[in-house]
Amino acid sequence: MSLYATSRAMWKITREKELAERFQADPEAVLAGLDLTDVERKALAESNVRALFELGVHPFVLYHFALRLAGGFSMPFIQQYLGQLQGLTVGDLET
Repeated sequence: MSLYATSRAMWKITREKELAERFQADPEAVLAGLDLTDVERKALAESNVRALFELGVHPFVLYHFALRLAGGFSMPFIQQYLGQLQGLTVGDLET
């Protein structure tokens, strides 16, 4: 269930401005005690969009997490965000 914990942590950071600020100041403190693998913890602490995507985080959650940490939408943000995802291939999507 750690992917759920990863997504839940990201969503909470997205929704709570104060938590996002604390996360940016000390990600390890915010992530302490969460049921995360070492890989998930590292990807979150580094806000590594590509690694989080590859771990299976839902793109909607990932985008809003990155957007919150960037302080809002801007063209430089979107260029950086898409740059981190460039070259990824997505297998067959099933609904």
